[in-house]
Amino acid sequence: MKRLFLLLCLLGALVPVSSAQDNPFGIKGVKAESSYSFNSSMTYKMTSTDRKGRSSWMTNQYFFSDNGTAIGMKLLETSENGKTGIDFMVIDVGKARIFTFMESKMVMGIAMRADKLNESIEKENAGIRVSKTSETKTIMGYECEGYSIKNDKDKLDIMMWVTKTKVESMARLAKEMARSFGGASKGNQTNYFAYNAHPELAKMAKEGRAVLGYTTRTDKGEVTEMELIKIEPGITFTFKASDYKSMF
Repeated sequence: MKRLFLLLCLLGALVPVSSAQDNPFGIKGVKAESSYSFNSSMTYKMTSTDRKGRSSWMTNQYFFSDNGTAIGMKLLETSENGKTGIDFMVIDVGKARIFTFMESKMVMGIAMRADKLNESIEKENAGIRVSKTSETKTIMGYECEGYSIKNDKDKLDIMMWVTKTKVESMARLAKEMARSFGGASKGNQTNYFAYNAHPELAKMAKEGRAVLGYTTRTDKGEVTEMELIKIEPGITFTFKASDYKSMF
């Protein structure tokens, strides 16, 4: 779930998966395309520190394509150097599906229920307060503005760093998500992944601005930090999904 959370943070949404009754990820056995091609990537490092000061970290690379219909995710390194058993993940935004490709050469595909996903996002966003701060930070050459996000339910204090200008791969992705998930309550394509509960988040997505970093603090003293450490705007990478057999 940390990877999914990170991906949604990139788009400005903070979405926990709710109870099984409302879980938007439940239709198993869907099939992947034979391959997925990508031409840009962004690599983020996430560091977690517990209340006793013990830290762990991981780096994840996210892949994007010109048409914005799919996102690839690969775990590069962890502080423990342990294996997760996962080779690659793909979120097929256009078809609302998530695929997990295992080291065992098996693949698990799950379809998202767009209506449930929208309901979950809208419900969570209703309890979040977003406010722009006067703080700024430069990350990988991008000037970013600081946004404070408060969540009373989870007692989280989040500082999110958002680019002042458009990041093309994220702009395309936001538009594709708007087409795939119109919004449960209003049902139009301007909701930008059901961000209608927060005009500030909707504006970020519409303008194609990207979250290049954030810091999350809990009331128990736990801290999670994420920041962009590498960006590759011109790559050629094709992931061969046809090498994997379905688990179902």
